[in-house]
Amino acid sequence: MKPRRRVRLAFTALAFSAAFLGGSKAGAQDINCDRGDLEVMRLEFEGNTAFSDAELAKTIVTTPSAWARRYLHLPFTVKHCLDRTELPNDRARLIIFYRRRGYPRVTVDTVVKELAPGAVEVRFKINEGPPVILTSFVIQGLDSVPEKPRIIRDLPARERGRFDRFAIDAAADTLRERLHNNGYPRADAFNRFTENDSALLAWDTLTVTPGPRTRIGAIKIEVTPLAGKKQQIPTRIVRRIMGLDSGALFREYEVIDAQRALYQTEAYQHVSITPDSSSDSLVTLYARLAEAPMHSARVGAGYGTLDCLRLTGELTDYNFLSGARRLDLSARVSKIGIGRPLDGAPGLCPAAKKDIFSSRLNYYAGATLRQPVFLGLRTVPTITLYTQRVSEYNAYLRTTAIGGVASLVWRGLTRTPVNLSYSMDLGRTEAQPALFCAVFNLCDAAERDRIQKTQRLAVLSLSVTRDNSNNLLSPTRGSIIRLEARHSSPLILSDSGLQFNKFVGDGSRYINVGGGNVLALRIRGGTVFGRNLGAATGFIPPQERLYAGGPTTVRGFSQNELGSLIYIANGLDSLLSTHPVTGAPDTVVLARDSGYRRIVPVGGNSLLVGNLELRLRSPFLPQLLQFTIFTDAGEVWNRGASAQVTGVKLKVTPGIQVTAFSPVGPVRIAVGYNPYQRPKGPLYYEATQFGGAPLLCVSPNNDLPTHFSTDPVTGVTTVSQEIPPGIPACRATYQPAKDNRLRSKLTFSFAIGQAF
Repeated sequence: MKPRRRVRLAFTALAFSAAFLGGSKAGAQDINCDRGDLEVMRLEFEGNTAFSDAELAKTIVTTPSAWARRYLHLPFTVKHCLDRTELPNDRARLIIFYRRRGYPRVTVDTVVKELAPGAVEVRFKINEGPPVILTSFVIQGLDSVPEKPRIIRDLPARERGRFDRFAIDAAADTLRERLHNNGYPRADAFNRFTENDSALLAWDTLTVTPGPRTRIGAIKIEVTPLAGKKQQIPTRIVRRIMGLDSGALFREYEVIDAQRALYQTEAYQHVSITPDSSSDSLVTLYARLAEAPMHSARVGAGYGTLDCLRLTGELTDYNFLSGARRLDLSARVSKIGIGRPLDGAPGLCPAAKKDIFSSRLNYYAGATLRQPVFLGLRTVPTITLYTQRVSEYNAYLRTTAIGGVASLVWRGLTRTPVNLSYSMDLGRTEAQPALFCAVFNLCDAAERDRIQKTQRLAVLSLSVTRDNSNNLLSPTRGSIIRLEARHSSPLILSDSGLQFNKFVGDGSRYINVGGGNVLALRIRGGTVFGRNLGAATGFIPPQERLYAGGPTTVRGFSQNELGSLIYIANGLDSLLSTHPVTGAPDTVVLARDSGYRRIVPVGGNSLLVGNLELRLRSPFLPQLLQFTIFTDAGEVWNRGASAQVTGVKLKVTPGIQVTAFSPVGPVRIAVGYNPYQRPKGPLYYEATQFGGAPLLCVSPNNDLPTHFSTDPVTGVTTVSQEIPPGIPACRATYQPAKDNRLRSKLTFSFAIGQAF
């Protein structure tokens, strides 16, 4: 099947699934049809130009059955019937809607047409008529307000526009909000209008009563401690966290920010800040707080296909040193059952057994101190000290003896925290020798040891997150945007061998299509440079390379296996050859045609991933189960490494997914369809039977001279392989045979949490 046809089929499947349960609101309509009721098989609007069918459908009760029921007659789909008592009310609703939006001469007729026995079409015939024009829009009462030009700028209603009462009400609300945030907490606005239906003209006046310009007077704080305890956080600390000053201009959003800052300490179970009701130019603020317990402890256990069994523990002090500082002591251990020294149950994690870096426990132990405010600004400084060992599936193992992170979170923008952090650690990164040899041309054991020794890594990072979604675990509407930049160089005290610049961006959109169904989209991209922005090659720490494939990126590929791959051979053969320069007999080693025993994900310095999925409400147990049809597309590649990548082509993998909602979050089982043959790549043999356990290139058609020698004293045979300058360390000429069985094209994955 051609790639374009695969993409078309994948997106056709999504369009089909969008109709499965039907996107609609039932309102007062009886969707449980009784015997003799007429099913609404089609809903049409005719003659509407100012407003779309979707906008009009939201204002009425009559709703058609689901697409799959109407066109495919599938079971378990939603059936909607005609409520004859609501049909005339729907006509009235449409007329009222149009008149309030500036169309006084609108007429609406309804037609119910029989399509088949027991099935009808409901059609609303609309004659909108001409709109009423707002010839005059006057705002009065703001002459005493210094910020008047800014207050009245870009209001929803405008002169010479359509006379839309909704827009005028929105303009009044906007004026109130802007005045409340500029020193007028008692400001109000109301409108009077005159309408001439025959002339289709309207005149509107918004009258504003700003009240006195008000400043903050006294700030009175009342704290209710826990029963049997005295107040834990001093009042002076509460004032500092609030950040409100007597004599400052009253701004409503600053009061809301102060309340939010107190809640974010998690030291209070109730916070309210309210002004008094006097009409003076000074307002007294009353802050009423109820303290929460100042200490908490949490323990948890879980299971992951790659983490195996894991344990977590956390102890929190919300009032460290009586300053509302938060101290978190946390510890995590994973790979229990397969990682030494707790490796007694490898059968619990069959997927992790394929990962050579899962043979040791992963762990984290750290202490994090958070200061509620910094220099009076809306920032949250954090300092962390930690030690850890963390691995990435078949890619690397990072062990940090000691590390520290200092970060500053600025919350000056609503729902858009900005995080600036600086980290430094002493650690080492272990990766498979084939990765160093094929990607960075570090084929000598001494060179690899130099790269993998303990080094100082310092990283300066800046991240911005804009979260407009409506749910942390499983959003149904809204969007999330994340941007991150990371830099490492000797300029910020990193070792000279560890230098990179990394940029990653991620954007998600969630659309509620009705009926409990959600259309979710995401695009993610990233790039990594070496010592400077123009360097596409050069050593980049494996933990900073970009990887994709797995349950959260492209589900048709196994974890980290999207992009270029390196293969580790099962065995080898020897072929006698002649040295290309000296003519002396030498040996070239080639792999037997017995396949490979392991894959080494290469990752890359460039990444692009796109996801489109339709999350469908289950017709049975809808609060527990969700079905998803998805299409993932993406690629990971290395700029400047033509020997590794012959061209960047997005891989498209559709699939299905079942999600169960649990107390720990959404639990997913996904099946992705991958029609692609594994890419060509270098083939290596780990010659552990020889002295020094060398890594030998055994790719087909390679001509690297390989020398075998035996120590006459010890009898140990050693092997060395010549790599002439200017050529790749090992040619990417090996490609596994294509397996056309359906089972080999399916990739199964299990994960906790939505994919994005």
